Amino acid sequence: MDTTQTEATPGVQTLEAAIQDFLESGSKSGNYKSNLAYVLSGFREQVAPGATTLADVDKEVMAEYATYLRRRVDAHQTPGVEGGIAASTAWAYYDNVSAFFDYCLKWDKIDENPAQKQVAKDELPERPSTVSGSQQFWSTNERRQLLDHVDRRASTAIDDRGTEAVVELRDKALAYVLAFTGVRGGEILKDSRDDRRVGLRWADVDIEDNQITILGKNQQREPAQLPGQTHHPLKQLRRVVEPASEEWPVFVSLHAPSMYSVLPDGFERPDDDERSLIDHCRALEVVPPALSTNGARSVLKRLCRDGEIEVEGDKEFLTLHGARRGVGEKLYRERGAAAAQRTLRHADPKTTSEMYSHIETSENAENVTEVFGDER
Repeated sequence: MDTTQTEATPGVQTLEAAIQDFLESGSKSGNYKSNLAYVLSGFREQVAPGATTLADVDKEVMAEYATYLRRRVDAHQTPGVEGGIAASTAWAYYDNVSAFFDYCLKWDKIDENPAQKQVAKDELPERPSTVSGSQQFWSTNERRQLLDHVDRRASTAIDDRGTEAVVELRDKALAYVLAFTGVRGGEILKDSRDDRRVGLRWADVDIEDNQITILGKNQQREPAQLPGQTHHPLKQLRRVVEPASEEWPVFVSLHAPSMYSVLPDGFERPDDDERSLIDHCRALEVVPPALSTNGARSVLKRLCRDGEIEVEGDKEFLTLHGARRGVGEKLYRERGAAAAQRTLRHADPKTTSEMYSHIETSENAENVTEVFGDER
């Protein structure tokens, strides 16, 4: 970060330069960085030309920006009107701008955060409330149904095709890792919007020490727990894939066009079966592509449909993040908030508490019922 004498005077730095400093600070990258850049670019365009330096942005400017966001929410709720956004999106945009000004305050670029002035926040649309229990989480019954299905499917495929049962064993290992680790999908799968998220590699898997190394939400490499339930499915998968190196992804794409894309130009295409594609990658010393988050969603949709999984709520299939919430839900109920927080790797205990507040509410009601049981 450039710390010139000009920037040492609060408010003097241009808005554009301060935004660039913010985007380049810390470990921001990929999709997270591009989303911040998009929001802050839109903010700068909205407040220009009246605000070109940090000092120009006061509570009135932020109130105008909040009003602009509220109008876009109104447009979203008006049939036939384009350019609208949901209230949750409006708040996300405002929170991102506020985070930028927090950064500026931290580095003495400004004396106070104008986005935190209540008079400005009052112009925002009502913040939508999220009832923690209304979000999808894999219940014990759903988890059992899915794992029973992938077990049967893999067993049948092994009996019929032996080492060619690559897809079935990959899907089984994926289901088990999602069901029991509490990781985010983007921490073990490829994300085309973030070049650092290339998918979990065999080098990242340490079954003996019950852990995997992942790129966390904070953009830092960190360990995540790998419980015993996942060990056998991962060992099965490794035996059939026979990765040529530890840099091979654990969850290979197996999407024929994606596999072809990593083969040398002019190379005769192998048969479309997954075993043949993997064998050619190994023979040519080519690292196959990793399964993407979108690809994993398609896998889960197919598994839920073919396995006739009874999915609760308004979703038609079990989601990636629902798996993570399901792990936290089970741990929160049976081992408490601290265990859930550690497993989900929440930096702030408040995040865990808010996510599972419905459990606390239910338990509080039971306690009150018991305490006043002799009065009615």
